[in-house]
Amino acid sequence: MVPCYHAEIEGVHVLTAGPDLLFGPGLIEPVIDWTIVTQSLVFRDFRPARTCLRGVNELLPGVVLDLGDRGVSTRCAWSPWAFADPEARITDPATAISTLREVATATLGAWGACFERPLIEISGGLDSSIVAAGMRTEQSGVHCLTFGPAPGDASELPWARAVAEHLGYPLTELVADATTVDIRHSDARDLPRPCARAFSQALDRPIQALAAGLHTDAFFGGGGGDSMFCLTHSAFPLIDRLAAEGLGKGVLETAGDIAQLTRTNIWKVLATAARRWPRSHSAMPPPMTNGFLAPHVREALPWPEGNPWLASPAGIPPGKRKHVWSIIGIQNQLEGYGREAVAPFLSPLMSQPIAEVCIAIPSWYWCAGGNNRTVAREAFRDRLPASVIDRRTKVSFSSLAYRMIRANMAILRDMLLNGSLTRQGLLDRDRIIAFLGGTMADPEALPELMALVEVEAWVRHWEGRSLR
Repeated sequence: MVPCYHAEIEGVHVLTAGPDLLFGPGLIEPVIDWTIVTQSLVFRDFRPARTCLRGVNELLPGVVLDLGDRGVSTRCAWSPWAFADPEARITDPATAISTLREVATATLGAWGACFERPLIEISGGLDSSIVAAGMRTEQSGVHCLTFGPAPGDASELPWARAVAEHLGYPLTELVADATTVDIRHSDARDLPRPCARAFSQALDRPIQALAAGLHTDAFFGGGGGDSMFCLTHSAFPLIDRLAAEGLGKGVLETAGDIAQLTRTNIWKVLATAARRWPRSHSAMPPPMTNGFLAPHVREALPWPEGNPWLASPAGIPPGKRKHVWSIIGIQNQLEGYGREAVAPFLSPLMSQPIAEVCIAIPSWYWCAGGNNRTVAREAFRDRLPASVIDRRTKVSFSSLAYRMIRANMAILRDMLLNGSLTRQGLLDRDRIIAFLGGTMADPEALPELMALVEVEAWVRHWEGRSLR
């Protein structure tokens, strides 16, 4: 969770957790690497070792940098694939539940003991509730926050209140305000990658105000929980179990679990698995491209390099490959928040001990009983209210994003149609114009559009800084 950036300046190797230290004193002139910027849009969350600023590399998680007489090299010291190997698999559901409970409780408790006045953001969903339960200590400085609904939105307050009351934590209820968002500003402006999300400003600014009054020394949340706890709605767990056990009662049981989870029937699940089987052997994750990019952008664009976790070794079943790739991808969404100027922002579910256990748990255990994240639910069933453990619904922030877009439509149009991404020939202007002029009802297109806005804001900051 501690970033590490590396630059070589006139034969001197500089390593820092704060990349701004490389540019503030003028050690390096900021120059945007458009190949890496384009990769961040085409491959989205699969980040390479090179950053979007030339001359600055990131020492990615699990990687060691060796500086020696023969030059500079990197090597992978820890890999998630070692725990995804079938030989490392936990083979008993009860053992999986008890091991995750023990390791998660110890890890979260250790994080909680590091700070005197932590502020835990709980949504009422499973992941953040597990963080709050695992960090429960006798110290009086723990405080929780949650967000109430804006007019017309669904509310998660009943579940968040139930968690706080059950654990004995004080709870502050905030309301997000889309009008506070400045889409021209990137909270990742001092990072060498455009990884911020503009709509999070509507949440982040009230959190910062609350933290100032509480003298908060750390922020905690459930970020990464869906990835770590193998949230999936695919037929891959069925394929994994078939490869592990052969055709039998267990495979039919998992097919029934997936059918219940996806609200379909077992025959459709079996048919889907049969179709996916021949295409489930790729060693690299599928690109998650942006539909607003110009058609030629992906042509000849190289794969992100320097990330040793991306390529799956032979013998890893497809459901487990997808699980690991999800954990890798979510790391690009756990930084770039404005509140980090106040105190560290941590996603403790992404801790190494928890990752090692979760990856070793077979994919079909996670959907057992027709529910998602089943192992995590059962591991904390006796520590959280039943209404939260058995909850299946989630509240979306799409309406917040729509309000933010409408409030900033003129600025947004200018940024996308006349900005640096357009001048680089990266955008499909016709599709952007059509989308903004329509109902904007496509829920898949909305985050893709906002990703372009956020990258444009980041680019403008660094272009302006370079000129200064």
